[in-house]
Amino acid sequence: MIDKIRGFYKDTKVSKQAWRGYRARVESLPDDYRFVMEQIQKFLFNVAMDAQSVTVLQAILELFEEGVAAHRPVLEVTGDDVAGFARDVMTAIQAQTWAGKMSQQLNDRVAQHFGR
Repeated sequence: MIDKIRGFYKDTKVSKQAWRGYRARVESLPDDYRFVMEQIQKFLFNVAMDAQSVTVLQAILELFEEGVAAHRPVLEVTGDDVAGFARDVMTAIQAQTWAGKMSQQLNDRVAQHFGR
């Protein structure tokens, strides 16, 4: 895992300081939230280890921090399908990126060509 994270730093320019800040925030979460956050992190690093992973993790962390502040159980924030929750956040963030916009344009052009 450490080698994967080291490679991630090189590939995405994620600073060690930013990663440490993220980790400190995760460590300050209540036990249930921290457990789910760490499981989501493992999931994302296995299915989508790219620059968007940290953006997704930070977005999820913010949602979790809001859930903690509102005294909501973690599964009330994520729902029972935690992997689906992580994929939904990943999809929402992807739609805001250059690659996401290009993907949408491609789909739109093809749909338009076929009259859909």
